[in-house]
Amino acid sequence: MGVIDLDRPAARDTRTGARGLKGRIARILREPLLHFFVVGLVLFGAGQAWRTAHDRHRIVVTPERVAELSEKYRLQFGQTPSPAELEGVVERYAREEALFREGVALGLDRDDEIVRRRIAQKVEFLHQDRALPATPSESRLETWFDAHAADYATPVRTSFAHLYFSPDRPGDPEARAKQALAVLQNGGAVEADPFPDQSEFVRLAPDAARRLFGDSDMARRLETAPLGAWSGPYRSGYGWHLVRALAREPAGKPAFAEVKDRVHEDYMANAQRTANTEAIDRLLGRYRIVREDVK
Repeated sequence: MGVIDLDRPAARDTRTGARGLKGRIARILREPLLHFFVVGLVLFGAGQAWRTAHDRHRIVVTPERVAELSEKYRLQFGQTPSPAELEGVVERYAREEALFREGVALGLDRDDEIVRRRIAQKVEFLHQDRALPATPSESRLETWFDAHAADYATPVRTSFAHLYFSPDRPGDPEARAKQALAVLQNGGAVEADPFPDQSEFVRLAPDAARRLFGDSDMARRLETAPLGAWSGPYRSGYGWHLVRALAREPAGKPAFAEVKDRVHEDYMANAQRTANTEAIDRLLGRYRIVREDVK
């Protein structure tokens, strides 16, 4: 007697139903209206995300931003802000950010020369010192030293004594100085006026002399005043002077070993400036300047 398989028709029905369902799904997926709906939904979501990310009326204060504001407060005032102080800092930041965005929306940043220059300076700063120059060899430093010898030359230095004749005292100070010089040249002694600084200077260089006496005849003549004898009178920003040069060191070029550290610093600073200039030049090289003719 055969066995009747009661499940077989049901299995066929199930498979047929599954194939039918798949077919209906496939037809639905091919519907242009569905495609339109899905694309629209994606575009809507993307638009919402873009608007959220670019909404100038939405100021997001992240924990990282709060930590940054707290650190700036600490650096400025020397202590960590209290919760109330930090809340005030955050509120001021949000207020400033809102006003900044309003200004940008109104185009105030485009026509403000100070803002424009400041942004340009910040971009330039960001492109500076991004890579340290290679450490130079000693032979390269010596070559640099020889090529810039004038920068390391030692100036003339004069040690001298001087007598001062003030224009604030009675009589012509230049005439008084000339009379005093004649007395000194004949071996006599004279009395001069008190000088606000020293009466004797040791190894005074020209730059120091100009700082002390101004850009004057007195400062210039120190390099040529005769050694061991009184000369003058020479005028300065103070009045008139008689000068007795005691010693003079001529200008010269120091040995490389004496200024090696300074040469190294100068070389590295120049190399860094060159690298910074090249970085900015590469940045500017991306732009093309087009000048329109005036109509």
